[in-house]
Parts: sequence; structure tokens; C-alpha cells
Amino acid sequence: MTENDREPLVEGITAAIVGVTDFGPHLELFRDVLGYGVAGEGVVPGSVAGPLWGSGPADVEVMALAAAGAGTGRIHLVRVPEPLAPAQPPHNLDVGLVGIDMYARDIEAAHAGFAASGRAWTTAPTTYGVSVGDREVQVTQGVCPAPDGTVVVFVQPAAVRGTEAWAADPARPYTELTSVVCHVSDPDSEVAFWGPDGLGMAVWYDVVFSAPGFDEVAGLPPGTEMRLAFLAGEKTARIEVTSAATEHRVDRRATQRPARSLGHTGWSVRTRDLEAALESVRATGGTVTASPAETDDPLHGRALVAAADTPNGISVTLWQPRG
Repeated sequence: MTENDREPLVEGITAAIVGVTDFGPHLELFRDVLGYGVAGEGVVPGSVAGPLWGSGPADVEVMALAAAGAGTGRIHLVRVPEPLAPAQPPHNLDVGLVGIDMYARDIEAAHAGFAASGRAWTTAPTTYGVSVGDREVQVTQGVCPAPDGTVVVFVQPAAVRGTEAWAADPARPYTELTSVVCHVSDPDSEVAFWGPDGLGMAVWYDVVFSAPGFDEVAGLPPGTEMRLAFLAGEKTARIEVTSAATEHRVDRRATQRPARSLGHTGWSVRTRDLEAALESVRATGGTVTASPAETDDPLHGRALVAAADTPNGISVTLWQPRG
């Protein structure tokens, strides 16, 4: 068996970790408007959260949000009483984590509905093309600010890639998270970390493109060339690794730490074999930041959890269910 034939260690990004000052505004958006349900709430004990996230001895209040009960593509809200920095939405040229994406069945109707309720989008729905091999993929996106500096990107795709939420409830206006986005200075190392020879996600495409519509959606200087590597597992959320052929802006990685920072601060990833996953982390240039520990909490259930940084400093909580 070759490295590329082995069983993947991860199936996708189980959840985006979002730091919050208060659960209320996020529930008003994700539950009341986007239809996510509360799949779990309570605390991660300080004895687990402290070593895992560096948050100190106190218990950490958390809430897990799921679309149509999907076990993947979730949002893990983590309350941060004393954040490292004020909330600020990241720009697409900042280094670190950027947006969280989900499909919208009718993006124009979504945009109009948000506007009618007084929720202005940063960017109205815009269509652009991405050249993938000998074909051009059409993408329609709109960008919506969310509480605590979180950025939500709505996507109406030309071809829907399977989602658990739409499989369970085809009439839903919105899905679970379909992808999470990071902007990095070394995309090769990030792709290797997550890809077939690393944690086992497939590289669906890895392209360099420039499109006026994308410049508009992403707030980029005209003519910006962007590399986009799209990595997918068996389940959502997928990963968009981006890198621009222009000067990067702010490096946000130091203030994007789970349970210590606000907004999109990390990824939660279920693995079938935590020990093997941590071996892969080390072998592909990542860093294990917290050794495995037993937990039983609202985000992970009864599980073995550990933490790592990718080669580009993205924080990842890895966990293996324990039955």
C-alpha cells in the first residue's frame, strides 16, 4: 500500500471554532436566521481547556451549532471573557484564518432578506470564474459580517457538492459550513499537511487565477493573482488554502487562538486515530501544542483530544471519539 492508498486520518473540518463575547448575537444570526440548531451546550472543564487551548484553569463555556443535525460542518462557539485583542474582521490578504462559507439556495433572496432586516452585507452577490484545467468554474458569492469579527461567505454554487444538511432537509435555505478559508505565506506546506500524504484530504484543485469579480468580492487590488488550493475529505467542511501574489497585510495568527480570541480562531477536526494523526502532524511540519487528554464535553462528547498548529500556524483541535 502506498501513502496515497492509506485510509484518510480525517474526513474534513468538523467545525470552525468561533470566539464570542456573548452567545446571544451569534444565536440570533446562526440559529434564528440561518436555521442552525443547538447540538450541545455547557462547558469544557478547565482541566481540559487549559492545556488544550492555553485558556487557564477556568471552565470554558461552549455551544455547538449544527445545520439540520449534521455531524460535520458545525460551528463551535467558545465564550472568551478576556480576549487577546478587540474583535476585528480579517481581510483576505491578512495572514491567518479568514471566512467561513456555506451554501445559500437563493443568494439574491438571502441578500434581500438580510437587507430588509437591517443586516447589511459587506459585498453583494457577485459572480466570477475560476479556471480549473480546461474548464471555467462559475462561482457566485456574497460576504456578510457576523458578530465578534466573524466573516460569513454565502455561496450559490453552479454545481452543489454533497452536504449533510441538504441531504437531511432539501428545503433548507442554507447548509452546514461547506468550507473554511485560510490565507497563508507557505501554501505548499499547508497543502502537504492536510493532503493525501498528510492527514489524508484530497486536493480537488490547486490553481492560480485572477478575476475582476473575485477582486470585488474579496476586496483585492485589481488584477491580484490568487493561488487557491481546495482540499476535501469525505464530509464537509472543506479547506480553501489561499495565497496572493501581492504584499500581505496583517498577520493575525497570534490573536487567532481558540478560547482566547474572538471570531474565527481555529478548526475542530475529528480523527479515526489520534496517535497516527499527531504523528502525521509532526512529519509534515506541524507542531503538537497539547498532548492527548480525556474529555467528555458538549463539543467532543466522550473523546480523546489534543491540539496542534499547522505549518502556517493555524490552530487545530484534533479529537477521537471514545464510544
